[in-house]
Amino acid sequence: MSAPAPTPAPTPRQTSSPPNKKPDAPAAVTTQGRVDFRKRLPVWVQELPQFGTFQPSEPDPNYQLLSKEALEEVLQDIPESVKKEIFEDIDFMEYELLRLFRERDHAAKFNQNRYRRQQIYFLTLAVAATLIGSLQVVALNNSPEVMPLFAFLETLVALLTAFLAAVGGREPPQERWLSNRRRAEQMRREYFRFLTRMPPYDEVTGYQRRMLLSQRAADINRGMYPQELSSQTTGGEGGSV
Repeated sequence: MSAPAPTPAPTPRQTSSPPNKKPDAPAAVTTQGRVDFRKRLPVWVQELPQFGTFQPSEPDPNYQLLSKEALEEVLQDIPESVKKEIFEDIDFMEYELLRLFRERDHAAKFNQNRYRRQQIYFLTLAVAATLIGSLQVVALNNSPEVMPLFAFLETLVALLTAFLAAVGGREPPQERWLSNRRRAEQMRREYFRFLTRMPPYDEVTGYQRRMLLSQRAADINRGMYPQELSSQTTGGEGGSV
């Protein structure tokens, strides 16, 4: 009886990338803002607010939630009829939804920057007030003649603090930041619901489906959210929104 043939050694898994493989694309931008802002600095420095004129000063008219080029590559094996419907939906949402999303997203980033900058101003004034108060104690014993100067500086810090509080109270950046961010994220949600035909866009077709998106996008832009409107209509009963 002949000995069994030796089992061939397994072929080692190729670890190097194929020569025709494209390099990893940069992470998709999920919101508007300066993409290159302090990109070589630590993350916590990148999160600090911009001082001076906020950039970009206007919503980016070319900003997209989905890149058509990347989507075209993903949908290579999809039937042409389905691919055509997807791109028609994207073109329709360009004006009906994306235009509003860009405005709300930009307003959210602008007011987020205002809020963070305001907090840094308050922190700086608090440190300055503490430092001036400490110097007053020292000067009271050693150089009483400079006390009027420290009193003037303390008054100046108090006036600046009151001014910032008044400006922030008239146009509260945190409230505007959160309000615009909620509307923008609700629109982002509607964008992908419409594109993937999730409820309520799975029950209607054609013109009615597009009219439904236009109505919901307009409601969200005014601060009327579909899930809240649905709960008021149904008396709190659950349902797809």
